[in-house]
Amino acid sequence: MEKPNFLRRAAAFLLSGIMLTSSAVLPVGAATIDKDNPNNYDNFAEALQLALCFYDANKCGDEVAEDGYYSWRGNCHVKDGMIPLVPMKSLGGGKANEDSGKGDGGASAAEGLYVGTNMSQAFIDANKKYLDPDGDGCVDLTGGWHDAGDHVKFGLPGSYSASTVGWGYYEFRDSYIETGLQKHVEDELRWINDYFLKATFLDDDGNVVAYCYQVGEGNNDHNYWCAPELQVDGTYVATSSCAVKRPAYFATTETPASDQTAGAAASLAINYLNFKDTDPDYAQKCLDYALALYDFSVKTHHEIGDATLTVDSLGYDGGFYTSSYDYDELAWAAVWLYYCTENYDYIDDIISVDENVTGEMGAHPYTGYMKRIISDTGNCWQNIWVHCWDTVWGGVFAKLAPVTNISRDWYIFRWNLEFWSGLSEADAANASFDVPVTKHKYFGMDDQLWNTTITADQIQDLPETDGAWIAKSPDGFAVVSDYGSARYNTAAGLCAMVYAKETGDLTFAEWSKDQMEYILGDNPMGYAYEVGYENNYATHPHHRAASCSSTQSMDEPDPQTHTLWGALVGGPDLKDYHHDVTSDYIYNEVTDDYNAGFCGDLAGLYHFYGAKGKELADKNAVIPDFNMSENAKYGYDTDESTPTGIYVTAGKAQENDAGLQIKIVIHNRTIDPPQFCDDLRVRYYFNIDELTAIGEDISMVETRVDYDAESAMTNNQTSATISDPVKYDDNGTYYIEIAWEHCNFYGSRVYQFGLLNKMNPTTYDTTWDSSNDYSYGDLISFEDDNDAAAITKKITAYVDGDLVWGVEPDGKTPAVTTTTTETENPVSTTTTTTTSVIGSQTTADEELLYGDVNVDGKVNLVDAVMLNKAVSDTITLNERGRKNADCDVSGEINGNDALILLRFLVKLEDTLPVPQS
Repeated sequence: MEKPNFLRRAAAFLLSGIMLTSSAVLPVGAATIDKDNPNNYDNFAEALQLALCFYDANKCGDEVAEDGYYSWRGNCHVKDGMIPLVPMKSLGGGKANEDSGKGDGGASAAEGLYVGTNMSQAFIDANKKYLDPDGDGCVDLTGGWHDAGDHVKFGLPGSYSASTVGWGYYEFRDSYIETGLQKHVEDELRWINDYFLKATFLDDDGNVVAYCYQVGEGNNDHNYWCAPELQVDGTYVATSSCAVKRPAYFATTETPASDQTAGAAASLAINYLNFKDTDPDYAQKCLDYALALYDFSVKTHHEIGDATLTVDSLGYDGGFYTSSYDYDELAWAAVWLYYCTENYDYIDDIISVDENVTGEMGAHPYTGYMKRIISDTGNCWQNIWVHCWDTVWGGVFAKLAPVTNISRDWYIFRWNLEFWSGLSEADAANASFDVPVTKHKYFGMDDQLWNTTITADQIQDLPETDGAWIAKSPDGFAVVSDYGSARYNTAAGLCAMVYAKETGDLTFAEWSKDQMEYILGDNPMGYAYEVGYENNYATHPHHRAASCSSTQSMDEPDPQTHTLWGALVGGPDLKDYHHDVTSDYIYNEVTDDYNAGFCGDLAGLYHFYGAKGKELADKNAVIPDFNMSENAKYGYDTDESTPTGIYVTAGKAQENDAGLQIKIVIHNRTIDPPQFCDDLRVRYYFNIDELTAIGEDISMVETRVDYDAESAMTNNQTSATISDPVKYDDNGTYYIEIAWEHCNFYGSRVYQFGLLNKMNPTTYDTTWDSSNDYSYGDLISFEDDNDAAAITKKITAYVDGDLVWGVEPDGKTPAVTTTTTETENPVSTTTTTTTSVIGSQTTADEELLYGDVNVDGKVNLVDAVMLNKAVSDTITLNERGRKNADCDVSGEINGNDALILLRFLVKLEDTLPVPQS
């Protein structure tokens, strides 16, 4: 019997970790590829498990740190809870454009720093009791999802993503239950739909007063490549932070946004269906709000009245997600409200026809939302796009056809799937891949489709006709756009899964399975387009939180700091090529809407192929006890040639009998999660024995400040300070302390100073000898290279007075600070322990935990990678880590310990240690 997938994955990971010490696995700017261990292309369970994790990486708000999913994500944009309830105003840097919001949406913050809302003062005053019930002058808009690798909460992609993830759960709930992922998907759906509830403001009668559909401004946000925890509210100062203002955009009767409100209504309606049997009170609240938002959308929808049915009641987006119109969102909400209420009026809102008006050849005009795509009953429509954030017709017809059983609706639903999967007979004959269809089913004349009925089982017997087909790559991948090709492909796959469920016809399900196998690594590039999947995958998603750069650069660190588990990157082009580089957003963008159809597609594929008793069941398994935060600090995810956390590098110059010039670089490279430090200090230790030998004392030592990067970068608004010498011991050791108080920064700060002997007033000589100075030994010269500095643990660093880096002269090392969250992991019931500083301080009576190399109380893959690096002298373990790493109890650390730990992790050893025989 084959090893379970997890064991094969663990072994491959550990072996790759061994290779990593010689820099043989991760070429810069390339995917992780292990040619000797190709992916399992059919593990839809694992792919779905990982895909849900992406939404945890994109959570926003003041409760992110409490959910227990990722240690490397923390609370962010907490000031979204205190957005001033005032008309939008500029703080400088740009002029508010009163005409930029569609539908007279008010001022926009397309340029410069803006605060407030797009509502007028008159509207705010008239509705203050509903908008600001506690009277604090602010609105609370914490929560929700960041849109992508950026940090704006955009309306349309947000509601599309929430409704589509919910749709996939509604259709294939059994897949989530069987894989143990039900709790995780429900947590995600609650998180985002709770935000929609919070963003909806009702009056005393339950009618919508306002709905906030966007927080943040794309043009401002995109200026800063930084983790969301570091994007703070304030005036931007040098590189101290990624400071932005986050204005809020509301749909009101004054500033309508009917596309946005309808999208949110659809998501909340689906959420009702998903929770009505397990949490009826919560579900009912979702339905009540969905009904109110839909009514408000209908009320505020406004057409200019020309022949193109142009709508001028659409929301503002700053040019990032410009909506074409709102008819599809209205239809998307309406069809789901029918499923919630069984009120056919909602279906009529979509498909109604005025039979009292007859045009040419007896055609009647459509009056429902369908009129935007089909003018009258003498015509029909071929959907050449696919279900996506701006065009949800694909989803509308997928849910409409089984209700109406009208030929028109089944024709439109099926035609799009044929278009995506098929080729002409001539092209299919020359293709190197399977082509499921070469003809379109013929449902009849256009003017007969609108009121003739057909059932799903009758479709197979229809005649066939020629038609159009989407472009395919040489290896058979269907591509509607090179920009994010995989998102469209998987959304089509979700529609194929729903078609298979409704009809029992697996034609398009087979096609979707082939496409998903391509996405999961069976492609010319040789790796999956889902980050973290199996052994071979893209590693450079365009995502600020995963990158966690300390220099605001997309190019570093490389590899990225964190594994963005489950993110579906943009995907290949029509030549089967993919460019795995962070800055290339065409190929490597990751967004909420990319993963939305992806999740539903995978759930459907598991249902039809991977579930118990199905043909690929033996290839499907979730990763047991999967911890999303593992490997965020070591292994593939960080170049351990430089530490993380707070650390120090330093150099020397101008060394002579008068003293020494010292350069200290303090690095804030906290990553679990990244955070600013309000009180950060370093100490340089020196000894004055050479001075006391000639009768001098510490009063003859002085300092000279040569350069303070903090002061230079903030135009003297903040600066570091240097202390007088402080006595450390009675052996002539003193230290100079440099403090960065209230200098909140992420990254590094340089401080250069001279440590000097004053001229002797009698001899006019100076005397200085650095050779006996504790902190001197690791210094390298920067006289020829101003950037030169070496890591040193002999210059210690402190946060809020606690030692976090280095070793003091008496041997004291940092203590490990841990926070334990007693919440369930989304995919396993475990306790998450987060280590926030490097190093540990132990006592003799502590019990050894063999294999726990990083001293975090757990034995896992991270320890194995650390041990491999310690064996190859890439890193140095502290005392407790060395004792725990001695897995063969030989008294020394070597390759045998690494092998024993590997065997233990893949279940070939039952316990640790394994003493040498």
